[in-house]
Amino acid sequence: MRQREVIRSGGTTRLAYQPALDGLRAVAVTMVLLFHGGIAWMHGGYFGVSMFFTLSGFLITSLLVREYDATTRISPGAFYMRRAKRLLPASTVCLAVVSIMATRGVWRGADHLRRDALGALFQVANWVQLGGGGSYTDLQSKSAGLLSPLDHYWSLAIEEQFYWVWPLAFWGLARLARRRRWSMTRIVMSITVVFALAAPTIAMIWGRDAAYWATPARAAEILIGALLAVALREGKIAAQRWMAPVFLVAVVVISIVLPAAGGPAYRGAFPLLAVASGGLLLGLQRTGPLTSALSWRPLVGLGAISYGVYLYHFPVYVLMSVDRVGRTGWQLLVARVAVTLAIALASYWLIERPIRRATYTGARTAMNAAVAVGLVVVAVLFVPSRDPRYWTASASAVAAAEITPSEDVVALAPVAGPSTTATIVETTTARTPTSSPTEETSPATTVSALPSTTLSATQGIPAVPALNRPVRIIVLGDSTAEAAGSGLEEWAALNPTVAKVTVMAAAGCGFIRTGTPILDLGPQDRAYCNGVLDHDFPEALRQLAPDIVMMMTTIPDVAPRVFDPTVGPLTPVDPAFVEQARIDYRAVTNLILTNSRAHVVWINPPIIDPYWMGVDSEARDPVVHSAMEMVMGELVSAHPDRVALLDLRTWMEHQGLDKERSIRPDGIHFGREGSLEVAEQWLGPELVIETTRTASG
Repeated sequence: MRQREVIRSGGTTRLAYQPALDGLRAVAVTMVLLFHGGIAWMHGGYFGVSMFFTLSGFLITSLLVREYDATTRISPGAFYMRRAKRLLPASTVCLAVVSIMATRGVWRGADHLRRDALGALFQVANWVQLGGGGSYTDLQSKSAGLLSPLDHYWSLAIEEQFYWVWPLAFWGLARLARRRRWSMTRIVMSITVVFALAAPTIAMIWGRDAAYWATPARAAEILIGALLAVALREGKIAAQRWMAPVFLVAVVVISIVLPAAGGPAYRGAFPLLAVASGGLLLGLQRTGPLTSALSWRPLVGLGAISYGVYLYHFPVYVLMSVDRVGRTGWQLLVARVAVTLAIALASYWLIERPIRRATYTGARTAMNAAVAVGLVVVAVLFVPSRDPRYWTASASAVAAAEITPSEDVVALAPVAGPSTTATIVETTTARTPTSSPTEETSPATTVSALPSTTLSATQGIPAVPALNRPVRIIVLGDSTAEAAGSGLEEWAALNPTVAKVTVMAAAGCGFIRTGTPILDLGPQDRAYCNGVLDHDFPEALRQLAPDIVMMMTTIPDVAPRVFDPTVGPLTPVDPAFVEQARIDYRAVTNLILTNSRAHVVWINPPIIDPYWMGVDSEARDPVVHSAMEMVMGELVSAHPDRVALLDLRTWMEHQGLDKERSIRPDGIHFGREGSLEVAEQWLGPELVIETTRTASG
């Protein structure tokens, strides 16, 4: 929407074009592009969205004010038709293309994409995000940089909801003000103050997500622009020369100093911050050096296509990931921006501009919009309802690695031939440790050199003994076990004579059965988790006859847990918590030992990295993990012939992998490539070796 001075012609009104406002759009969208591009110093680049809100409120209300002054009425139908012609064409094309690409499996890690597409199409994406976007998998995918290509539609939804309500509300308020001879400036100011106070209230009651995504929490930013439009029209405010440069500096400072996650923006401070956008917008109403600078033609051109740039940039950024493009930093950003600009220009000249300038009737516009929306709905219905988690192994690897049920599995036994790492090494890419160098041990390191209770962190690739059949491994635990298991599946598929792997781990499922966990990253579904341990897993023990059951959990069993409501939440530093963990860990271990000939291998997992996640969790404290290590160590001591503890944490630290983001993109879960690397270099061979420990010892 470009601003034009009021001109009455044939009963219509429009605003005189101000090129500096397109320049302001360019500044706002550039902030967003840099922020989403990962530029380190642009911490608060998301403030560019707030600037769009305020600018939209100003321009839309300026049109409504002039229309009412000229005709004493508002034509909602004409308003909605203009908005539909301006916004729907590019938006529906983007949704259609994303949906078609989703059917080809392009958006790996984008959970609930069908839901997101429908929310975007029907202009409620922000509420969809708020109501259902906080699932455990969603959070991990987002923190790993594997985002939905439609995540940015939340801001478009807020604006569109405003467009639906504001013309009718403004018309009613304007009629009331005229009849009572009230000042519209005071009325709009009162409404703005109410919503500005609502923002921190919403944050306090419903939390940071509501403060960011809920329409009432963000409405004040739009209303500040509306207030500015009304106050200028009534002569209640005037632009000063100092305003534009001072508030531009304020906007730039805000975009740099705001933290990327957390901080005042997530506590309801957006209305206060938006005052800077309003001041800059007001200052640009007066001619000056900054107005001239923002009227520079390249900036104006970028501002003219800024809607398309914002609309298309996020799918482009998600598609052009580091692993697909093979570039990082500024090289990757330049490539992403270049592609975004090319698509936005094509969209502007081929789709947006022709349709906006077309002289369709209101009925034809409505019909075209309905047809377009219907076609996109059809496309969305073909989108998979739930994509795999980003750490999931390929379907072919899962099928190749899966343990085949059998009632007659011969006992494992060594066969003639040397221990070897050949089938492992051939798929392994060496990595230079990022921590201090450590002395390499021989690849032929054997278990007999390790402590009897704990298989420690060898630093070379352990030698795999020659056996008469593949080792059968079941992986049990939470999503970190699921992620580690995906690498074991890929590794087993590459080494079919060495191992077979079936992963039965599930997100949020630990081994402590009682109490109510208080998790940072979503609630544990106790009924589902208990079903796995009570029904699915015992049946798998019978049918799959595993040699190894790998047990691993990171957050569920160390998060605070309420066993007794009168006592409140306990942590692993509380004796009562440890005793319950001891009971439940012993129970699941005995279940395996009693009902199978499998060895139980507990995993001491790496600590999560709070810097990557941007959250403070009990699970990052080594002390709480020490309690679980003690419980696992007791099980090893009680059953030294069939229970072992693999110290994955120490091995990763020695290899310099514990701080390697390419290994754990979200700071918790192994990525697909990282999981395979860990399985190849250490975890897979150690599990195979564990099956021969008793016989060799």
